[in-house]
Amino acid sequence: MDEIVLTFHCAASEADAIANCLRTETGRPVHVRQETVYGRDFSDARVGEQVTGTLMRAAVEVVVARARIEALTAAVGSARRAHPVRWQATPLIAQGRLA
Repeated sequence: MDEIVLTFHCAASEADAIANCLRTETGRPVHVRQETVYGRDFSDARVGEQVTGTLMRAAVEVVVARARIEALTAAVGSARRAHPVRWQATPLIAQGRLA
């Protein structure tokens, strides 16, 4: 199966809502990590969203089939939230478990 790590970068206060949305949609484990962004954020951010110092945000990740990208980004886009969300899909080359 062609799997990816789908990551949503969101406001820290909205991480739980996005994680619950993804868990409901996928039934897969969802990982949430707190992040700090230093300096300027992305150039497409509106003036009020641009980071000049530090930004506290969260990364919400789930491993899914590549074919689910569109449906899951639409689900997160429809979820109740007040702030923009960035996303990225990274190919998953290999994974495993070491005991």
